Amino acid sequence: MLGDLEGNRLYARAGQHEGFQLGLLGSFLLRQGDTQITVPTGPKRLLAFLAIHGPALRPVILGTLWPNAREPRARGSLRTAMWRLHRDAPRLIRPVDDALILGPDVLVDLHSATDLAQSILQNSSEIPDDRWPPFAVGELLPDWRDDWVIFQRERLRQLRLHALDVLAERLAAQGRYMDALEAALESARIGPLRESVNRMIIAIHLAGDNVAEALRHYEFFRDLLRAELGIEPSRQLTAMLSPWLRTLGVADLSAPVGSGRRLLVR
Repeated sequence: MLGDLEGNRLYARAGQHEGFQLGLLGSFLLRQGDTQITVPTGPKRLLAFLAIHGPALRPVILGTLWPNAREPRARGSLRTAMWRLHRDAPRLIRPVDDALILGPDVLVDLHSATDLAQSILQNSSEIPDDRWPPFAVGELLPDWRDDWVIFQRERLRQLRLHALDVLAERLAAQGRYMDALEAALESARIGPLRESVNRMIIAIHLAGDNVAEALRHYEFFRDLLRAELGIEPSRQLTAMLSPWLRTLGVADLSAPVGSGRRLLVR
């Protein structure tokens, strides 16, 4: 699945970029050209914070990254983090008055992913040239539990869902059913209980004359809804398959769980 790919796949698309490349999708990764740079925990958190939130005043940084430390100790931790970054990666962070910002030549995969997803949503004809668009690759620092990361992770998740849905619709409209299915399945992986994307997957199968796959996916989604929420798919979704169900002599697919009926060809 797209979401299982490493975030550093973006660097393959960065070409000959010789500046710093900061990866936050899938896992934390810092490179300069072809060289990977090892970053200790304190500097790593500082880099991630500035990449996610943009320029930040030092008091905001201190209160966010070292909330339980007294101000003198927090300032000492910030100075240490900046010294280590300056030693290992000069010009990666720049001070501007009482604020800190990333250097102008730092390429951040999160920014590229967000920009492309927003471009797809705002441009009615946008289809990325990449087979795997960067917004579809990896979650934002999935192992981090900081509140400032969790909020942005959910924001990116919603943006990815909507961009993937729109991309799947456009690809299907062009008859590119395999590519459309990839985008729709990735959206369903991120949000498996969303009926809208599962309805899209079924529609793509039907458009490609894959009725058995459409029925199989319906059954999968129906069973998932029953197990997780104790509900049935909507009548709108069931109606999409009614012509083939009538051919099979079945009224619908919403029989009780205990009916023992399994309709799909294995």
